[in-house]
Amino acid sequence: MSHPPVPPIHSQPCSACSSQRSFCSLSDQVHAIFETLKTSSTYAKGQVVFHEGDPCHSVFVVCAGRMKLVTSSSDGKVLLLRFAGPGTLLGISEAMLDGRPYQYSAIAAEPSSLAVVPTETFVRFVTSYPEACLRLTVALSEQYKIAQQETKFLALGGSSLSRLAHLLLEEAAVHGEIAADGIHVPSHITHSELAQSIGSTRETVTRILGELDQSGVIERTADAIVIHGTEELARLAAF
Repeated sequence: MSHPPVPPIHSQPCSACSSQRSFCSLSDQVHAIFETLKTSSTYAKGQVVFHEGDPCHSVFVVCAGRMKLVTSSSDGKVLLLRFAGPGTLLGISEAMLDGRPYQYSAIAAEPSSLAVVPTETFVRFVTSYPEACLRLTVALSEQYKIAQQETKFLALGGSSLSRLAHLLLEEAAVHGEIAADGIHVPSHITHSELAQSIGSTRETVTRILGELDQSGVIERTADAIVIHGTEELARLAAF
């Protein structure tokens, strides 16, 4: 499958990155060493970085853009685990477990730039520098916490309506802009992606969004979902 050209994404050294995620807050000295180990790669929207089940050949750091992390079942059902933004490390648990296969697929949700470090090189780096090892521990802890939240959300989240309401509130907290008429959440996630995130179908998501729109809880525009009733969404999302 061919992909359109990737718009220019200006590369920058890790030391100049504005992200304060755990692994991105290394000291200048350790960052300088990391710079010598990594290469940079750019990906067009929809381009796969690695597939679930592939041998773990590299660790990736998202430098710019967003990645979709998805997993699938043997019968073809797809679950969108989450979006990964700048500062997120991909493949670290697999790398530290003797290069086990990737547990999910990573797909560019938009034009993205990633730092790439071969697995063996990354393992040597974090085992040679205590500061890097500490930051790796923090990153793994963060990912474990996220995994717990995802499990609770899917196992105890109740109906598709409840899970979708919860997801809309999460999107509002991260990406929403407060305005006089409510919270504007950019429509960067398709109905299919919303469905994959809550373990439902696109048709169900479209129906629920329509019902929420008709009831005045939200309003759908060309480029955003405007949340008018945060309290009602919170009530629907409770579990």
